[in-house]
Amino acid sequence: MLGDPGHSNHHESVQPTSAQGGSRIVTKYETTFVLEPGLDEARVNEEIERVGQWIRDLGGEMLEVQRWGKRRLAYEIAKKRDGIYTLLLYQGGGVLVKEIERRLRLNESVLRVLSVMHVPPELTQPKVDPETLAAA
Repeated sequence: MLGDPGHSNHHESVQPTSAQGGSRIVTKYETTFVLEPGLDEARVNEEIERVGQWIRDLGGEMLEVQRWGKRRLAYEIAKKRDGIYTLLLYQGGGVLVKEIERRLRLNESVLRVLSVMHVPPELTQPKVDPETLAAA
């Protein structure tokens, strides 16, 4: 039951009230992007900081940065076999993710971009009843 205090709501969207009295939906997103493999660490840091600044400028909030480093691509992109992977977790309005993707696609150092809504791990793993598990 939704109004039940014991009810756990696992949705990632929150609706803060704006100064005008309306509400604005804020959603968590994950954006993974792959940079050119030849970039040095300083340049990679600049690119990540640039994207973080875009997120803040567009009213979002950066929650986490995961630097996965240089990895082999599943297939060649722009004649490159490797790429430098980064995953960003952030929250903001719906236009935010579209604009971040647009700006990343215009960046010549970016080989590939993918953004999805963040789904917390507890929503992706099936719940198992302890009694059923013990009986197995």
